[in-house]
Amino acid sequence: MKLAILGSSPLALEAALRFHLHGASLTWFNAPEIEYEEYFARHFQAATYISETGLNFLKESGKTYSADSAVNFDYWKNNYFLPLAEMMMREQKVRTHDVVSVTKRYLAPSETLEKRTRFLDLFRVMFQVNPQEFIKEQQITNPEAYERLSKELVDSLQKNLEMYEDFDLVLDLRRPSESASVSVTGRALGEGRVSKDQLKYGIEALKLAREINLDANDVREVALVGSGPLAAEILMTLTEWLKDLRSRLFIVSEEAWPFQKYLEEGDARSVTELKELFEYFNQEFQIEVNEFHHKLREWQELDDFVQAKMSKPVEPIPRLVFFSGHNATAVDQLLDKRRLFLTLEKPDFREGLRQPENNPLELKTIGVDRILVANKMQKPKIETHLAGQEVGHFDVDLDLPNMARAWSKDLEKLKGIENEIFKLFSPADSH
Repeated sequence: MKLAILGSSPLALEAALRFHLHGASLTWFNAPEIEYEEYFARHFQAATYISETGLNFLKESGKTYSADSAVNFDYWKNNYFLPLAEMMMREQKVRTHDVVSVTKRYLAPSETLEKRTRFLDLFRVMFQVNPQEFIKEQQITNPEAYERLSKELVDSLQKNLEMYEDFDLVLDLRRPSESASVSVTGRALGEGRVSKDQLKYGIEALKLAREINLDANDVREVALVGSGPLAAEILMTLTEWLKDLRSRLFIVSEEAWPFQKYLEEGDARSVTELKELFEYFNQEFQIEVNEFHHKLREWQELDDFVQAKMSKPVEPIPRLVFFSGHNATAVDQLLDKRRLFLTLEKPDFREGLRQPENNPLELKTIGVDRILVANKMQKPKIETHLAGQEVGHFDVDLDLPNMARAWSKDLEKLKGIENEIFKLFSPADSH
């Protein structure tokens, strides 16, 4: 069988190793996903993202990997991932090119074949190639053809080329890195017109959170949209910035009790950190509330003519504000480009249990310096024109690294794919 594997995730490496072992002819499209490295590094554990298959291949190559020595992500990357990826480059075809589309070779998405299945037709994977890389490759692998390339032709190849390869099977094991919109419905009014320097999605939002946490004196109010695993990671990343008394974070979520599901399913260390963060701000706000009630009682005990001369104490606003059960429905920006304005709505059919005092207003708008979007994660889109459940095309949702048993669950998904593929093909050593 001829197989395409898309992605540079640890699971993509594992799939490449396993199907190489099964005797498949494969092409691994492992365009680097560098933006994920810090995220994985934070959640790295010595025993994660390795397998018996990988360790055996390393041993055969004369290399060893000791989980006891794997004190950090860089050790894993340099002593496990990269040596195995280099071994795959020697044994199979590995392309560091971006895939732009996955289609059938000839069949339209809705087309059927009489007495045959759509699996008869191959998958066509189109990808972008840097022409300079292509020319260098021809110079090495096909010097006669290279000599026939004119200087004018070589000079004209300044833009990326599109090429394709056909396969029996496609495994999409890329990691999710994007969020579609500030709205869980997938579209918010005005979203496409505001500054993309101040509005970031998915992993880009996490990168901006890191920058804000390190040095962002001009950023005092931020909106975080979402309450899943990535939102939890962003919230914990912002801890030091948020502890600055000048900072305030608005969390917008359609969930009645934001982060409750993550607190039940996240990895132990992250869950503990998040609980400690919530407790810190609960205590901070309770102290402010107690001081407010004390000052209010003092003010109320004053004579009327004294009260008239003194401002009534203002009820405090928490610095960690939750709009639970809410949708973000519009984004706007004034001409000076300094602030973003996020419009929020809460439908009657949805509960908002965390800070329910924010529920009564049907429509509200908050002004912020940045918006970080961490709604449901998805993979970067590539063009696909396939049937709904296309036999031979496997698109796997990978768990984010701050979820409990993320690697174990990913391996279980890969095992399920193997079982499905073996119904279509027999392993090379089964005859």
